[in-house]
Parts: sequence; C-alpha cells; structure tokens
Amino acid sequence: GEFTMGSSEGNDDERPVHRIHLDAYYIDKYEVTVGQYGEFLDTNSFDPPPSWTTMAQPSYENRPVVNVDWKDANNYCKWAGKRLPTEAEWEKAARGTDQRLYPWGNDPPTPQRANYGKTTWDNHAALVPVGQLEDGKSPYGIYDMAGNVWEWVSDWYDPDYYTNSPLRNPAGPEAGKYKVMRGGSWDLAPENLRSSRRDFNIMSTADY
Repeated sequence: GEFTMGSSEGNDDERPVHRIHLDAYYIDKYEVTVGQYGEFLDTNSFDPPPSWTTMAQPSYENRPVVNVDWKDANNYCKWAGKRLPTEAEWEKAARGTDQRLYPWGNDPPTPQRANYGKTTWDNHAALVPVGQLEDGKSPYGIYDMAGNVWEWVSDWYDPDYYTNSPLRNPAGPEAGKYKVMRGGSWDLAPENLRSSRRDFNIMSTADY
C-alpha cells in the first residue's frame, strides 16, 4: 500500500515529502545479533568484522552485531535467504502510514523507547539486547528502528533522489559513491533518531 515518505521538518535530503506505493514485503523483527552473525561466519569463509573476538562473547550474543560493512551485510542477507530492505521499505516499516516522527509515535525518545545518547562504548556493553525495548516498537512490531545501531539498506545515496523518485517500489539510484544507513545509533542525540532521517557512508566502512 501507500505511505508518505520524507519530512518537511527535517534535512534537505528528506524533501520533498512524497507518496509512494510499496508491494507487500516481510522485514525482520529484530536487528541481526552477534549470535546469528557467528553462525554465518561458522559456515562461510568471510573474514570476521573488526573487534569480533570482543563482541563474540556469550554475554553479548543477543546484542546487535556491529562493524559490518555493506558488502558483508549484503552477504549475510543472501546467506539467510533474505535481502537488505530498500530505503523506502525501511522507512515504511519504521513509520507506518500516519507520518509519525519515530517508530512509537510523535513523543520524544526515552530510554524505554530507544538506546541513544550514550558516551562510552565499553566493548559492546553500550548496546541493548534486541527485542528488549517494548515501548519503542514500530507500528508493525519491529524493534530498535531508532537507536542501538545503524542499519544498512540496499540503496545508493543521492541527496536529491526524492525529487524524481518513482511512485511505486523505489529502489534508489542505479549507482553512487555511498550507501544509505538508517535508524541512528547508541551515541546520537534524540533529535537524530527521526525515522525519516537519512545518513550514508562508503560501502567499505565498518566504523558504525
């Protein structure tokens, strides 16, 4: 069905606000965990992400995996029989159809809704286990779409893409320099967790 993408209150690359139609799709309820990514590494020859030995501890097994670049994220999805969502699919899953600012609605973030605003990484302890923040769920029951860790999507980034986005199933530009990231992270200020906010990085970065 249809939903309204973008925001007139946000950054320039969130404009213009536009209506698009998406075909039905599934999206994972939780961020990919350290434990799940460990299974992927155990059955493949891919190199582990930086600091893997630190995060791959039993106490962190249900926290989101980090330091994964775009190609590794894409490879994980293929291995799992899935794919990265498009930017539009991600935003609809986070916002629903009522143009809410955040996954839970329009009220500002709180520690019960999102993991954000922390100043110390503390070897993965800054993250919360997936599925813990019930008050922060999206309209479709998806957890941690604001804060915790950045999430890669499939699209290339173009700040002006919304001006000529297709009206049905937009998949982003055909090429580019950067890939889009969504959802914010554990160390951001609350205003940066808006569901329409766009960010980007080079495909090879594992810093987030």
